[in-house]
Parts: sequence; structure tokens; C-alpha cells
Amino acid sequence: MSKQSSSAWLLDGFKIGDIFFASPTQQFRARHGVDTLSTYAPATSDTIKALFDQADKQGNQDAILFGLVPFDARNPASLTIPAQYQQAPVPPRAAPQQAASTASDTSRPKAIERQPVPAPEVYGDMVRRALELFAQGDVKKIVLSRAMDVTLDRPVDYEKLLPDLLARNAHGYTFAIPAWGIAGQADTPDTATPAGTMVGASPELLVRREGARIFVNPLAGSIGRHPDPEIDRARKEGLAISEKDLREHSYVVSDIVRILRSYCDELDVPDGPSVIGTDALWHLSTYITGTLRDPEVTALDLSCALHPTPAICGHPTDRAFQHIRELEPFERGYFAGLVGWQRANGDGEWALTLRCALQTGDRSLRLYAGAGTVAGSDPQSEITETATKMETFMRAIS
Repeated sequence: MSKQSSSAWLLDGFKIGDIFFASPTQQFRARHGVDTLSTYAPATSDTIKALFDQADKQGNQDAILFGLVPFDARNPASLTIPAQYQQAPVPPRAAPQQAASTASDTSRPKAIERQPVPAPEVYGDMVRRALELFAQGDVKKIVLSRAMDVTLDRPVDYEKLLPDLLARNAHGYTFAIPAWGIAGQADTPDTATPAGTMVGASPELLVRREGARIFVNPLAGSIGRHPDPEIDRARKEGLAISEKDLREHSYVVSDIVRILRSYCDELDVPDGPSVIGTDALWHLSTYITGTLRDPEVTALDLSCALHPTPAICGHPTDRAFQHIRELEPFERGYFAGLVGWQRANGDGEWALTLRCALQTGDRSLRLYAGAGTVAGSDPQSEITETATKMETFMRAIS
């Protein structure tokens, strides 16, 4: 491991199997090698401990684990401990248009095929079915997602893609983490060669742990940005008072606080949400801090206790989870799961795996996006919101 002062992103020579993770303040980079430890198994405490014990036996006493936990955490997770890694502060971030201008149009991949999964009109029907369920009183919120399979005319260039994602989400969590298997499928991957890479720029921290202190930042309720400053400001102000979005946000916060109270002696919960923005969306945000009652509870332990939150599943969670499995015509895999890092002492950061794509070949990606539906949701608005979220990623590619 090396800590360094850097004025640049640690992205040179990035290839499949390598690791990159950046928070708003720090970045990590590791290269895949024959001495990389990896496992493809559910992310239980025993699994994590065994991997750290193996690293310790190999003399890696400052080990750090990077991982992907699927939406359905009963399925296998992709967990990796590199033999060495770099850690550095994040440099100043260029504006998105500056990041994009570092590569000419001819040097960037172009999408030669796009296949929505499912078709937008089918997704609209899924939303309408959810509205029927709300009317029946069975559930109050369901987060419905869709995907898009994209074929490019040339391989993904991470040295161009990642800086663009970093610029578009300066206050978020940008990642490229090896996927050792496709969560939700019954395959047994070769642990020497990852099946692909999960890459994205999530706006949402689930849990950060620093000693006994924990930090949780749920987002729920959003609206697209607008290039006209006055319209953009009006959208921001409208979101802050939107009954539908505030109701959706309250489901998320109340459920998270309920779970956190069983782990924390102290909790600081704001009276109401604030509005934060990415380049594409305004979000309602609540920043929660607390003190763990048991210092043995790790960042991933707490993340798994909270996961899936109503922000990416629904409310009540168990009913929403079942309806998602009935309504969505594909497996989410690692989408809307957890992505992050952790040390052997339990400190770490785990974000929700959002605004992302799974690369499974040099030129093949599956993009994902979801939107929270509640009573009063409009199917066309949900189609537009998910399209906006996927387009953020597409703009970073081409």
C-alpha cells in the first residue's frame, strides 16, 4: 500500500480486473495480479474474516477489501483484496465539458446498438401496475428499474470514461470494481479472471464508518436539471416542497432511522431533507450521523443491515422486494446493491451501486436505472427520469 499526495487521478493503464474507487475526498487504485485475493460468495462476516485472515498470512497486514454486494444479498458478492494499492486525495475536478473535451469525437466509442430491457412502454405498464398495488393498500412505494444493453464500436477506454464520470458527480462515489460473477446467476466463475467490471458514479453513500462514528446519507425524490438557470432553480425549489417527493423521502429516512436505533446510542437526524445536485438531477438528501453501541459492527455489517433500503427497493421493504421480483423482467445483479471498501478493523465506505453499467466484454455493457414510484407517480415521468439517469452514463462514454 502507498499513501501519496497526488494532483492527478490514479487511472493510468487501467484494465479489466483493476480497481478504482473515489469518494468526494479520497481515491483508491489497485492493479490486478496473480497475488490478488478474491472470492465469489455471499458477503457474510465469516467470508470477510476469512479473506482478511488469508491476506494476513500472506504478509498483507494493511489489507483493504473492495467489493460488490448484489441487490439480493443472498446471492454471491464479488470481494477482492489486492496485494498492493494506492491511496491519495482527490485532485480538483474538471467541469464535465472540460473532461469531455480532452478526447476528440473520433477517439471515443460510439453506441452502434441500443436494446432497452424492457421497452419503455413496458416499463410504463410496470409503473401502472405499481399504482394499482398502491390503491389496494398492499405497499406504499416500489422502486422499479430498467436496463439497456449497449454495443460500442470499440472497447471502453477507462482513462477517458472515469474522468468524465468523476467530473459529472463531484460529490459522489465513482467506481470500477471487478465482478467475479454475475450475481443472480448460477455460474461458477474463474476467480483468476473477473467476468467483467461494474463501473459507475453513484450519488448515494449508504454507510461510512470511522471508528465508532457512522455517517449515512439517503437520497430519495429527484427531478431533472435544466440548462436555463431560472428554470433549474425553480425545479430545485419545487422539489423541496413537493408532497409526493417528500413523502417518498420520508419512507426511506424513517426506515433507516428505525434500523440505526438498534445499533447506535446517539443519532443526529435533521428535521427535514436538503436538496443536493449532480450534473443531471436534483435530489432530496438527509445526512444522518451516529455513534455505534458495539464497535465490532463493521461498515459492511451495518450496510447489510440497512440493505435494501426503501431508496432502492420500496416500503414496506419485504413486500416491495417481492413485487420487484414479479414486475421486473430481468435480474438486477449488482445494480442497486453495494459498492465500496473496508479495512480489517471495520472502517470503510459503502455506497449504493447506482448510475452504473456492467461491462462483460470489450464492447458490451448493460446500463441500469431506477425510479421510486408512489401513489401519484406518473408513468411517463418515471420513464423520463430513468432515461435521464442512463443518459448521464452514455454522455461519459461517447
